Amino acid sequence: MKHIVSAVVYNNPSVLARISGLFGRRGFNIDSLSVATTDDPKISRITITAQGDENTLDQIVKQTFKLEETINVTALKEEDSVCRELILVKVVTESSFDNSIVQLADEFGALILDITAMSMILELTGTSNKIDKFTDAVMALCKDKDMRVKNVCRTGITAIDRGV
Repeated sequence: MKHIVSAVVYNNPSVLARISGLFGRRGFNIDSLSVATTDDPKISRITITAQGDENTLDQIVKQTFKLEETINVTALKEEDSVCRELILVKVVTESSFDNSIVQLADEFGALILDITAMSMILELTGTSNKIDKFTDAVMALCKDKDMRVKNVCRTGITAIDRGV
């Protein structure tokens, strides 16, 4: 089962290594990891997605909370949270682009960040499901046209719980 863990921590050296180590020691493979400072540069939010059972997740949350750098740690439920990812896709062509890639970007609400005669960089922010569908659609379009995906850069999930 997929789990999302959000930890608010003091921005100290090695805090990320200590938290990710807890996951590894418990047999959780981290699917995605997102870390950044909050409005206070001394505090960071770490968002981790991983697969595993509920009991192990509960132990990881409890052990993470025991770390001296931890301010708060929560297991988030997707339905009770706002979860987003970002993807950048570079599409290249040997000739010139037709309008199909622009139409696909419009369908998904993707931005065109850079365009040249032979390359285009697209950006999309959304749920993991939306990002997956966009990636599949771009790949399928490139297969049908004289285009190929040269690079894909995808962030991990960042999430925050809904409500007060």
